[in-house]
Amino acid sequence: MRQTRGLNRSWSSSSATLALLLLAGCHSAGKHFHRAELNHPPVPGKAAALGRDEIVSECAHEPYSNASSGLIVSEPGLHEDVFALRDRDSLVPTAYNLSEALRLKALLDTEAASTAYPAHQADCIRQFADHFGTLTNTIVQADKVQHEINLTVFKQAGKESEEEQEHIDETQHELEQPSAPISH
Repeated sequence: MRQTRGLNRSWSSSSATLALLLLAGCHSAGKHFHRAELNHPPVPGKAAALGRDEIVSECAHEPYSNASSGLIVSEPGLHEDVFALRDRDSLVPTAYNLSEALRLKALLDTEAASTAYPAHQADCIRQFADHFGTLTNTIVQADKVQHEINLTVFKQAGKESEEEQEHIDETQHELEQPSAPISH
């Protein structure tokens, strides 16, 4: 009887915990997404503008070596994830696809050329732009090579198809020609 009472207590506390979880809901420690955010794609250029602001701000009081190690989280070098920058406030990394990375590089080039910043800050911004340029140029060059390969293969396949069609036409023409009677 005593064992049954212990099981009932355990069962009722488990039920109470489950009920609380269902009522309160399960919330992660990360960002909460609203349904509207899930239905709309990210705004092009928004990440680049935020990245520019983070870099310009960080370069105001840190040299490139410190700023880059604090902001750059990773550099996988893929189309969909060229690099990731850490948000200084939330510490959440933002991944930059190739389009956003190119936008960010262009924004940083503009900022570095501006006379609005002290020389050390402009130099830091320029180093970020150059570094991101190195990462994106590799991918852009690889895309160009792949495009040329695809174009060459396409042209070669087209040429082979034409030659095959000519051969078929010649064979069909020969079959349509009346053959000369064989004399004995």
